[in-house]
Amino acid sequence: MSYSESLTETYSVADIGKVIDCVAADLDMNSQSTGLLTRDQVKNYAADVKALAQKGYLVEANIVLYDASGKPIHAAKYEVSTDASTLTAQRPGNNRWPRTPSGQLNIVVQYSQKWRNLTDTQRAAFKQTLSTGWTTSNTDLSFPTLTRSADRNYVSNGWGVTKSVYA
Repeated sequence: MSYSESLTETYSVADIGKVIDCVAADLDMNSQSTGLLTRDQVKNYAADVKALAQKGYLVEANIVLYDASGKPIHAAKYEVSTDASTLTAQRPGNNRWPRTPSGQLNIVVQYSQKWRNLTDTQRAAFKQTLSTGWTTSNTDLSFPTLTRSADRNYVSNGWGVTKSVYA
């Protein structure tokens, strides 16, 4: 008895880019409503998240809104799926977050096993191509003080993200 299996990816780097552009649109809307990031900052974060995703280094991205005391008050989680062919694509939205003077809007990414398999030298070389100085975060990405709701999917040819919001 023999067994054979093959896996064919139906998506391209361009498909990943299209999906991450939807995440970038969300980030832009979040930053405008909260008043906490400039357009240039949004552009740089979005470019970095896209680069990570297109290399296969991204498991999830999170946009987190903190109040002036540092308490998370809103979040959006984007979980990557490389087999999203059954998901229905939607348009960006549901991003009207409260104006938060003295608050903070952060982007927190979770790296894939492919990223962790890179050598320190390879990771350092890739980080040199990024626009933003990413640092380690101790954010609890389960957002235990907030309530999770399924929101929407962004998909292109089998690659996508499932968005959940926390409030």
